[in-house]
Amino acid sequence: LEDIQTGELRHISHLNFTAWPDHDTPSQPDDLITFISYMRHIHKSGPIITHCSAGIGRSGTLICLDVVLGLISQDLEFDISEVVRLMRLQRHGMVQTEDQYIFCYQVILYVLRRLQAEEQQRNS
Repeated sequence: LEDIQTGELRHISHLNFTAWPDHDTPSQPDDLITFISYMRHIHKSGPIITHCSAGIGRSGTLICLDVVLGLISQDLEFDISEVVRLMRLQRHGMVQTEDQYIFCYQVILYVLRRLQAEEQQRNS
C-alpha cells in the first residue's frame, strides 16, 4: 500500500481463517495453531488487526491464544482467565461463548502436551 502524497509504503497481508463457524469453535486445534504460526511468521512490523463478524468471539479467542502461545514461546507463566479478563477490560465480551473459552484451554493443553512429548523424545 502506498500513500501517494507522502510516498510512504506499507506491506499489508490479509489472512482469512475460514474453518471457524460463528459462535462456535474449530473442530481441531491443528489448523488454527498453524494459522497463528503463519500469522506470526509473516508479521514484520506494526499491529496485527483481527476481526470476525462481531469482533469479540472468534477474534477474542484468536487473540487470547496468540497471547498465551507467545508467553509459552518465551517460557513465561500465564493464566488464561487473567488474559481474558484483561482483554475484556479493553473490549467487552472478548471470547464470546463458553465453548470458545473452553476451546482456549483445550488448545493450550494440546500445545503443552505436544511440547512435553517433544521434550521427552529429545531426552530419550
